[in-house]
Amino acid sequence: MANTLKLPASANSGKSLKIDAIRFLAAFWVLMYHFKPPLFKELLPHRLSFLGGALWSGSTALFAGPAAVIVFFVISGYCIHAAYHKDVALKPVNYYASRFIRIGLPLVVLLCVVQPLPSGQNYLESVLWSLYCEMAYYAVYPLLRPRFRYIGEMIVGCALMATAMVACVRLFGHPVCHGCVYETYRVPGTALLYAAGWISGCLIAETQRNAAQFQIRGAYSPLTMAMRRALDASTRLLASHLVVLRTVIVAAGAAVMILLSESSLKPAMLPLITPDITLPVFQIFAAIWIATETATPSQSRVWTVLAACGAWSYSLYLCHKTALALLEMTTFDESSRYAWFVEVALAFAISYAFYRIIEKPSHVISQRLRKYTPDVPGAPAA
Repeated sequence: MANTLKLPASANSGKSLKIDAIRFLAAFWVLMYHFKPPLFKELLPHRLSFLGGALWSGSTALFAGPAAVIVFFVISGYCIHAAYHKDVALKPVNYYASRFIRIGLPLVVLLCVVQPLPSGQNYLESVLWSLYCEMAYYAVYPLLRPRFRYIGEMIVGCALMATAMVACVRLFGHPVCHGCVYETYRVPGTALLYAAGWISGCLIAETQRNAAQFQIRGAYSPLTMAMRRALDASTRLLASHLVVLRTVIVAAGAAVMILLSESSLKPAMLPLITPDITLPVFQIFAAIWIATETATPSQSRVWTVLAACGAWSYSLYLCHKTALALLEMTTFDESSRYAWFVEVALAFAISYAFYRIIEKPSHVISQRLRKYTPDVPGAPAA
């Protein structure tokens, strides 16, 4: 049996500092994807307009919002299982109330806020699909967790079913459009498509939090043990090359956008590959990255600052497009040179205010509802 990577006590005591930081970066990636980069041509001198065009095109590919959502899914699986791995038995009422108040209450409040706005509902639709998937994963987690002995089979099974589904739709079905995943597969199909990534997040938490259990012969299936050894080996190899790994992840996310693009900027030699094929593959890279980052925690000032912002990453993800809906009701000139900076600043302000007023109290209520039975030996009978 392979030796496990020795995690510092700080990594085992709670959620890694990096998780919140990465959540903020992922939310920012989605914001940049939806808002598009600033008009560099307008900001640079005329003689540098070619550079402005190149910067805009490169930034458009770089900030791959769909890939960032996949990272969210892996982190979600990691955080859920890291929080509940000690429970002997989940209390269904407490669990579901806690989870759905945490994610659902802010969503309901925002729906009420944006409903009067002319285009508020349309803007919110662009993020709702991922929240529906999250709710589906939350719903099935209590059913999956007692069977995590076969978590490797769960990951492979979901990946195979998703592959079969995509093949059937592409060969015999009628996709809504090339890049329309949610519109084509709806909630059940989309949730299945990315379920392997979410369960991989659970596997990462299981290997880190229940490391002693993996030393017990027969505690996990052979496939789960093989996946755990592969994950452990990749983590050991990449732990000292994190900068390279992060670059690969960003490049892989950009590749998702480039392969989907039909513009003249894409080299003719590259085929058009849809995200229902590329994003499931990207899940593998995202899981390896999250496993490596959480196994090598850092107390760097940068991570600390980003983690503080990560506390309101859900609000940023949920609310950022509300800024566009509000500006549309004014005489704001969206084509002005500095329009992008105003939009982003307003999105951050709205998101942070929403976090303080709505999300943070929801999180407090969720924590109070989240009661668990710790996995500790019972007291001897008198």
